[in-house]
Amino acid sequence: MISITMAKLRSNWFWPLAALMCCFVWVITQVTTFSAPPGWENAFVFDALITLPILYWVCYRKSQTAKAVIVRIVAIQCLGIWLATKFVPLDQQQILPSLNWIRYAGIAVLIVIEIKLMAAVFKIIFKSETTIADMERAGMPPILAKLALVEARFWRWVFSKFKK
Repeated sequence: MISITMAKLRSNWFWPLAALMCCFVWVITQVTTFSAPPGWENAFVFDALITLPILYWVCYRKSQTAKAVIVRIVAIQCLGIWLATKFVPLDQQQILPSLNWIRYAGIAVLIVIEIKLMAAVFKIIFKSETTIADMERAGMPPILAKLALVEARFWRWVFSKFKK
């Protein structure tokens, strides 16, 4: 059990590191009573737009497709900008208000990508001859593939009752 956990941790080290970085920054912002240094906001923006995406790319470049990595990097950058607006006090924000449009543009791109992905998944799932192996080749984890096929069978059954 421990060896499985260590293997997963070695292949997914980005998430604990990112959580640790966020917790560290949150603790610093909560504990410190002094005014933040002048480059404080710049450090947040740099970490959100450069450091975290590079760390994600280094961690997952071999195990995920380039397209998947890029989509997730955009999502991480949007989340990073949002978190930075929560950590940096409003009166000290100079760069972040001007970056808000980037966050919304990134979210819009992610929504379009997710809609296309959902349409592709629905096409695969609702074909009557689709198997779990087909869905796993499309990148879906085995347990989710089984559940999706069970749900698809259920909805096909429901729609067949309406046709009668």
